[in-house]
Amino acid sequence: MIHAVIQARMLSTRLRGKSLMAVHGKPLLARVIDRVRKIQSIDKITVATTTDAADDPIDAMVKQLGENVYRGDRADVLGRYVQAIESNQDSDTILRFTADNPLYDWNVTEQAIAAHQAAGADYTCIDGLSHMVPEIISAASLRQAGAEAQNDYDREHVTPYLRRNTELFHCQILPADFGGLRAELDPFLTIDNQEQLEAFEAMLEVVESDQQSADLESCYRWLDFKRAGLEDAAHVRIRDESETSPEGQFRFAGRHIGPGLPSFLVAEIGQNHNGQVGMAKRLIDMAASCGCDAVKFQKRDIRWELTDDAYNRSYDNPNSFGATYGEHREFLELNEEQHAELKEYATARGLIYFCTACDPPSVEIMQRIGNPVFKIASRDITNIPLLRTVAKTGKPAIISTGMAGMDEIREAINEIGGTPENLLITHCVSQYPTEIKNVNLRAMQTIANEFGLQVGLSDHTTGIITCVAAVAMGAPFIEKHITLSRAMPGTDHAAALEEEGLRRMVRYIRTVELAMGDGEKAFLPIVKDAKQKLARSLTSRGPIAAGTVLTEDHLIMKSPGDGIAWNEREQIIGKKAIRDIPADATLKTTDFA
Repeated sequence: MIHAVIQARMLSTRLRGKSLMAVHGKPLLARVIDRVRKIQSIDKITVATTTDAADDPIDAMVKQLGENVYRGDRADVLGRYVQAIESNQDSDTILRFTADNPLYDWNVTEQAIAAHQAAGADYTCIDGLSHMVPEIISAASLRQAGAEAQNDYDREHVTPYLRRNTELFHCQILPADFGGLRAELDPFLTIDNQEQLEAFEAMLEVVESDQQSADLESCYRWLDFKRAGLEDAAHVRIRDESETSPEGQFRFAGRHIGPGLPSFLVAEIGQNHNGQVGMAKRLIDMAASCGCDAVKFQKRDIRWELTDDAYNRSYDNPNSFGATYGEHREFLELNEEQHAELKEYATARGLIYFCTACDPPSVEIMQRIGNPVFKIASRDITNIPLLRTVAKTGKPAIISTGMAGMDEIREAINEIGGTPENLLITHCVSQYPTEIKNVNLRAMQTIANEFGLQVGLSDHTTGIITCVAAVAMGAPFIEKHITLSRAMPGTDHAAALEEEGLRRMVRYIRTVELAMGDGEKAFLPIVKDAKQKLARSLTSRGPIAAGTVLTEDHLIMKSPGDGIAWNEREQIIGKKAIRDIPADATLKTTDFA
């Protein structure tokens, strides 16, 4: 049996009552149920809501629609799921849906179910937790997670315990582009706040008819237009990623990075969490709310990378978190479990999580938690053993060049075996903060021309102008340090952006991308009115008597521009005026024969 369980409640933190809010004339939860019903392999549907009185309307509507309802604890969502499947056999399959994703795709979901069954998996999901495809869990595994998971995060989010404990569960992570999904558009296809609700309604006005549910491809097409700044998404076709010269594009986590695509924006958290998971989560929230695509952290094995002398060196300064340099660095490190927790948290916020792994043990840790791409820090561009270790993972890599010249970049590329599809270079300057006079943005093009790779910017200046300028120059990838406060202790905080600065950077970059356009110079219909008002038309220089044969000497150009253009003058030159025409009159073809 395949049992679909949809979690829903009215007291959502960011948008109260959204489960029953009308979205283009139909309650959100009803839309989700409609989509789930289209998945033919599903045998049973249950909506799992809470015992709160506020959720009584959900209970009533679901029963009216003829589906099952289970009501349980508000905070313990995992427990609520386990209780909702009480009648299922351990061998049954459970699909986890949420009521804020009204565009579950039935075709891709069927493919995912087939992949889950073929692999004999305990748990299957799309990498990044797609809003288009549910998570797929065996009933036995869900019950085991319910019995063993202890912390509040696992109880509230249902499935992190399974993904984190791969020694207990056979977890299958399908690629983010599975079945033609477009991971970069996924964040736009959920409803978590009023702005998203209004955008969703605007989309459905175009792509949905009274007789037919919106298909995913139409929604993708509308979003392409919206992001390109085009108003009419109904009648003109825009290229998708697969048509935008995929050769030469850097790829990871289901995303393509390259010409013709929006610049990929990374919030570099590094160690600006100051060793605190709570602060790291606040920085992830900041990156998500500002519209970034990914967050990046760092991982070091301090004993592996420091000599005893370096470890024990006194480190007494305002940025220190320990008496020695080694103790300072140890304080800032997060362990494997904490990185796994933060990866889950970032995924839940719609962000890609990846890490700079500074040594082979850290590479191993990142491999275990599913790091999708490895960043090589500038200081390690000549660390050939580390480059070889990363190359052996088979994962794509990003190499930063802040401490390197062209020869060192060339050697690193050769060692890691880079191709345009699996290697991206970032130009940067390892001065914290970097003075504007040292930024040298033109070096991006020099590196790209020399090595034939995509080249982005890892920026260490104090502001946002260099990032915006880099995008205007074609940078497909931007990385910028972020912080909760530049006044905090730590060397990276001074060159980082606080929340308002990050928000402005993202907004300005997206505005610049919109302004850059497609490079084609053509007459735009939006300037038609201005052209008619301000352009020039053929006008009589003086009075023209009836019967006069018109020559250029009779003509002058004056506004408005709604008459005959100069390059159309052959329409009337050499013809006779059929009436008396006063001076300063806009001439018409009907005035001559």
